[in-house]
Amino acid sequence: MSALDVIEQAHAKQPRLVEQLGQAAAHDQLAHAYLFNGPNGRGQLELVDWLIMRLMCPNISEDGEPDGVCDQCRRIVNHEHPDVIHIAAEGKTIKVEQVRYLRDEFTKTPTEGRHKVFVIHDADRLTTSAANGLLKFIEEPSAQQTAILLSENKAQILPTIISRTQVIDLPKLSPAQMHLALTELGYSAQAAGLVQHLTDNVELAREWLVDDWFGQVSASVEQLVTAILHKQTDAFGLVQVEILPLVGNSEQQATVLALIAQAWRDILLTKAEPQLVGDFAATKQWQTQANKLPLASIIKVLDRTLQAPQRLQKNIAFQTTLEALILESQLELAGV
Repeated sequence: MSALDVIEQAHAKQPRLVEQLGQAAAHDQLAHAYLFNGPNGRGQLELVDWLIMRLMCPNISEDGEPDGVCDQCRRIVNHEHPDVIHIAAEGKTIKVEQVRYLRDEFTKTPTEGRHKVFVIHDADRLTTSAANGLLKFIEEPSAQQTAILLSENKAQILPTIISRTQVIDLPKLSPAQMHLALTELGYSAQAAGLVQHLTDNVELAREWLVDDWFGQVSASVEQLVTAILHKQTDAFGLVQVEILPLVGNSEQQATVLALIAQAWRDILLTKAEPQLVGDFAATKQWQTQANKLPLASIIKVLDRTLQAPQRLQKNIAFQTTLEALILESQLELAGV
């Protein structure tokens, strides 16, 4: 992504924060340390790069924007600027050795210009010793230095670090922003609508595209729900053949159950309002069958589906959870 693209994305995803930080920069009121907190994909990376460009670009426009074409801006976005130091978790944590490296960099003056920026990705994965080491640096700010921490869960960060940073909780993308981001990733308009019901994390949605995982699992869920609606005995076989090979961790298990719940929501909504368009390709087909069933039965199936994750929390196997859900759903729809 070019520097101009980063500037555009920062404005598109977090326009209010860009404006606020721009005003602070214009009045020389930027904090010496920031903590940007929130799920990945809300524009935090673009916002951070924009802020750094705003600090270092030599050609700030009259409306307070970096030009996005100078050598400084290009190197900042490519993470090649000598005065912008990035560290991130190596494995599962940020280790004390990485913070020692930062300590050494903190003692150095900027190589170019007047400013030095330290970006600490995965700040919620600092080990305790690393966090204590970092604390010593941000307690003694320099006018030439800015520290930016990024986290998904600020509850995992030492309160003493939080108290010495200006915390910015990134708001969710608007539905229109999220839909645009998903279609730009490569989702179809229909699939993007479905993904929006499941997550507001653009980076997680990006992972779902690997090997067409989301396309495969949503198609398998469609098959499963169709089999349940028609009370087909091969619904149990679909779990073994179609779904289990696609599910490798607890996050994917939760996504499958959320997809099944969303399918029943579609069925319920289109039964009540036939003109509505559901998020699954099979919604119209489901509606025909659902019209033969009592509304109360469909509501009960949805309730059972929403309760299914509780079984996983009790360490009941995912396969057992799904098979129990299928049996309960078919009995409910059969009026047993």
